[in-house]
Amino acid sequence: MNFSGLEAKVKGTLVYDAPMSRYTTWRIGGNADCLFLPEDGEDIVAALSFAKDRDIPYMVMGNGSNMLVLDGGIRGLVIKIGESMSSYTLQENLVLAAQSGCILAKMARETARMGLKGLEWAAGIPASLGGAAVMNAGAYEHSFYETLQAVEIINGDGKLSTITVDDLEYGYRNTSLMQSGVVVTKVFLQMEEGIAEELTASVDMTLKSRRDKQPLELPSAGSVFKNPPGDHAGRLVEASGLRGLMLGGAQVSEKHGNFIVNIDHATAQDVLALIDQVQHIVNQKFGIMLEPEVRLVGEK
Repeated sequence: MNFSGLEAKVKGTLVYDAPMSRYTTWRIGGNADCLFLPEDGEDIVAALSFAKDRDIPYMVMGNGSNMLVLDGGIRGLVIKIGESMSSYTLQENLVLAAQSGCILAKMARETARMGLKGLEWAAGIPASLGGAAVMNAGAYEHSFYETLQAVEIINGDGKLSTITVDDLEYGYRNTSLMQSGVVVTKVFLQMEEGIAEELTASVDMTLKSRRDKQPLELPSAGSVFKNPPGDHAGRLVEASGLRGLMLGGAQVSEKHGNFIVNIDHATAQDVLALIDQVQHIVNQKFGIMLEPEVRLVGEK
């Protein structure tokens, strides 16, 4: 695939034949033809225009925390929004305007220190704000759309616009942004006034709970399966006796049944086979087919 001329059009960094295992929290995945780390929105517009003019397929990612890159890698252009797009400002009426490369866990702590209430539940979640908006990230009965007011997006034609939450469809781990082909560049969060000491204590408590119950010390993608109505995927996996089950280098976490961890150079195929086995056994025991919430990208 020919990327000649792209360097002259953008300010950000281009990585050719990029090993995606370095750019995802699972530390798994084949190589991408070209990985682009944009400096700003103009960079994204330029990259999208380049890809469109040359019929080069492209995809957008944030921190790579809820995705499994397959072993064959990714053809085309991968636009990874990260640290270069991670600034934020507090606007009038306690609206936080934050670029999509900000990390949710970091923003939970930063806003607590600022005395802004609304993100304490997200302590420890490694998703980017853009990724959180696209998939409606959540935990502990909370979701990102509780505070989300609007998103700034770039569409496939390179046009910038702002969409309010009222114009978006969303539900449990699902939003209309998922299949829209747009790039989220900024989010606007409606925060509430709080007491910094109390909010910081809440963040610390949430983070401690995560560390006690989840395998944060090992590479993973967070929760693998969506919770079925009225139950929890982790409980079903554990009640099926699957905690600690291994296939290749992938293992159902000993700490939490809804986590699959990379304990020994796992491949995407290891993870897929383990997901399939867990689904089969849980379905046999409980008659429930667990639905993965991780995003599969690339080629086998």
